[in-house]
Amino acid sequence: MTNTTDNPILELDAIDTFYGPVQAHFGLSLHVGKGEIVSLLGGNASGKSTTMKIILGLVKPAAGDVRVDGVSTLKLKTPEIVRLGVGTVPEARRLFGAMSVRENLLMGAFIRNDKDGIAADLERVLTLFPRVGQRLNQQAGTLSGGEQQMVAMARALMGRPRVVIMDEPTMGLSPLWVERVLELIRDINGQGVAIFMVEQNASLALQIAHRGYVLQTGRIVLEGKAADLLVDTRIRDAYLGGAEAA
Repeated sequence: MTNTTDNPILELDAIDTFYGPVQAHFGLSLHVGKGEIVSLLGGNASGKSTTMKIILGLVKPAAGDVRVDGVSTLKLKTPEIVRLGVGTVPEARRLFGAMSVRENLLMGAFIRNDKDGIAADLERVLTLFPRVGQRLNQQAGTLSGGEQQMVAMARALMGRPRVVIMDEPTMGLSPLWVERVLELIRDINGQGVAIFMVEQNASLALQIAHRGYVLQTGRIVLEGKAADLLVDTRIRDAYLGGAEAA
């Protein structure tokens, strides 16, 4: 794992965001180093979802900058941001339920026109996700929640991303599937892909992350190595008690 603050793969710099008169971010700054897993923690209305939308260009900040490998994305549309190397695993998977698993995977390569490369990557992805390979001709909407999450992760890899942003990747999954999904996130990261994840289960997120940020009402109030945050009394009391952060 490479952790560099000098040349991060993803960086949000002094972001201010508004929804009408309501300010959602106040000078938000964070970064993801090449090859890192970074978790963003926070409760309801903390600004986590808006952060993900800003990275994808779905929401434009009023101030600050977003950079992917040093390139500002503020004037780019979502497909252009994806071409810079940003993959996404959205909340609730958002597969095309009436389409086959194979068709969903190929949708992940919509920015590409290298037919041979796409075929090679499909084979590589199915090696990482053998269960997905067993479901290629099945309608995506008929899969279990865990299987759909695997398809969503595999679909993101079909774009050859350098960083994948994941929104609540274990939400609604059984304990066994949660464990499997977290293993796969480690496997993806092990191939050199950086991960930026919002996760409702703070304890699990920090167990697999290298670093973490805590977002509260649009401000970063705590950041550090994941191992340190796990034993921080402020994190434990706020997020590792009875109810996990959403």
